Amino acid sequence: MVKIGEIVRQNPWWNQGVEFARYDPLLTKTQPIFFKRKDIDLAKGNIYVLRGCRQVGKSTYLKTIVKQLIEDGVNPKHILYLSLDFFTSRRELRNAVNYFLNETREAETVYVFFDEITFLKDWNLELKYLADQGITGRAIIIATGSSAVKLKEKGELLPGRGLEGNEYYIKPLTFREFALQSLEFIEGILKNNELKDNLKRLEEIMSRSSIDLALDLRDIQKEIARLLPFKNEIGFLLRKYLITGGLPRVINHYFENWKVGFKEFIDPVIAEIFIRDILGDIAKLDRQETIARKILKAILDKYGSRFSFNALARQAGSTHVTTIDYLEYLQESFICFVLYAYDFNKKFAKLKGDKKIYFFDPFIFHAAKSYLQGEEVQTVITRTLQDEEIQSHLLEGIAISHLLLHKEIPYLRSGRTFLWNYYNKSGKEVDAIIKIDGRYLGIEIKYQAQVDRRDILRINDIKDYIILSKEDVDYKDNLILAPIDIFLALITKSGRNL
Repeated sequence: MVKIGEIVRQNPWWNQGVEFARYDPLLTKTQPIFFKRKDIDLAKGNIYVLRGCRQVGKSTYLKTIVKQLIEDGVNPKHILYLSLDFFTSRRELRNAVNYFLNETREAETVYVFFDEITFLKDWNLELKYLADQGITGRAIIIATGSSAVKLKEKGELLPGRGLEGNEYYIKPLTFREFALQSLEFIEGILKNNELKDNLKRLEEIMSRSSIDLALDLRDIQKEIARLLPFKNEIGFLLRKYLITGGLPRVINHYFENWKVGFKEFIDPVIAEIFIRDILGDIAKLDRQETIARKILKAILDKYGSRFSFNALARQAGSTHVTTIDYLEYLQESFICFVLYAYDFNKKFAKLKGDKKIYFFDPFIFHAAKSYLQGEEVQTVITRTLQDEEIQSHLLEGIAISHLLLHKEIPYLRSGRTFLWNYYNKSGKEVDAIIKIDGRYLGIEIKYQAQVDRRDILRINDIKDYIILSKEDVDYKDNLILAPIDIFLALITKSGRNL
């Protein structure tokens, strides 16, 4: 049986056309900023999978594609959108899809969007059915999911069905994206004309400047030099990013409050909703909240420090195997990520060595801390911004997550294959080593008043270094010393990170 009323409700463009965007809460311009993502080149016969954490904008992205397709001349009735939290069985989903396909038998191309597909058990079997029946020959299918563990596991069960090379990540916005897309709004409400004018100049120059770490160190330095005159303005923007992170909903909530008397405030409900979503996914995977809570606490207690999985398990009061299982969930759901140490002799990550664990986004850090300490998230944020040591660890995590975003490709190039930490027998370390085009680049985060280049651990295999400082600037002897905020404002992300 097909519940046609619900299907029509989810596809208002069937009778409203492109005008649906005027009424869709995800697309209306009531929020301060509508954040844009990269486009995907869609082709018939392919299945596209978009993985990302909660509240990162996956549903908005799908609705944006619908709107663009209609504006480009696609018949609105040839586009099907289904939110899978509505369906209770694969049979219901198949009936809905078959209804749509029967109604569009004469269409040369149809579009099928499955939002939050992991809500449905064995969802991959339905995609396999569509592919095996030849339906994908005239269809473009996009599926999103927040329960990334399920999405990854089931996606691996679809070989040869048009999924290869078509998986993308939707992660929190980088600082560069946050800055470039927030500047127009900020400029519009500022009362300080000098700051407003400087931000306009920054926006123009920043949009034409960027860093690819595959470039020669001299070219990277030239890009950094272009933004040095705007150090204060970039620092102003970074402070806001340290509060909101890159989650669009959090950013817009913050700016809604900020435009009224420039009040800095994040409602605790915003953090609570995010954490409840994470806990809900944990429950669906038959994991225990108490164990996840202990592991998150252990990560925060050791934030920015190296430790082994065994040490983490002991602190969490869990077994080694269980701890790794929960960490895999947290990592695949884009809550945090593990940075392994590197062995230059074996040219491979030290899977049993000490490692570091960082949150993917500063607001995830704040929300987790708020949940674990029983404090309102604004209190946590205020304390973090007042404590330079905590802020230094937070910035270290942001920098390394941006390095991850810079080069990763789903399945083909995970962080463990190109990004590591390094420490020697005496305990000295390099915060990050990134391998690009066969060469190693060492990156050290020194967010402090003064940096001494002699404190950097030199390794024979590493020719070039970048030190990310608080204020200091220098360039010589294959070493760049640059402010971390300027570096973050310039570094790009890979094409498979939308």
